[in-house]
Amino acid sequence: MTCGVIQLLFTEPVQLALERSLDALGARAHLIAHNIANLDTPNYKALRLNFEDVLEREFDRTSRQADFPLRRTHPLHLPGHTIHGLKGTITEYGVIYTDDKTTYRLDGNNVDIDHETAEQAKNAIMYSTVTELVSRRFTELRTAISEGRR
Repeated sequence: MTCGVIQLLFTEPVQLALERSLDALGARAHLIAHNIANLDTPNYKALRLNFEDVLEREFDRTSRQADFPLRRTHPLHLPGHTIHGLKGTITEYGVIYTDDKTTYRLDGNNVDIDHETAEQAKNAIMYSTVTELVSRRFTELRTAISEGRR
């Protein structure tokens, strides 16, 4: 009985969303670093990760329409369903797509270092915030356990 209650604490939707957010923000940081590393590569197009729309549609089950299914790579991941309107490579972190709408330079490269560093800073702040939320959830759990012993 106790084992089942503890398992529920780590499989509730909010906890799963926080875990998935951390994974996606880590993947986005990797893509941003990849874009920066290819700043001088001719014809390179920046890669982006669309995680927020995927997560929103996971929780808004009424708006789903089929284009392609999400893959589940771990039993604790949110269940995959079909998503309408998102194009790119489906990963467990979201949809990775190529930003091919712009070209800033004559060599065909569209990586803007100012944009990438701003995205990097934004992503770091989001990662820090989600990490703080996870930490607070564990602090609440620790408090509940220690108060329950008294």
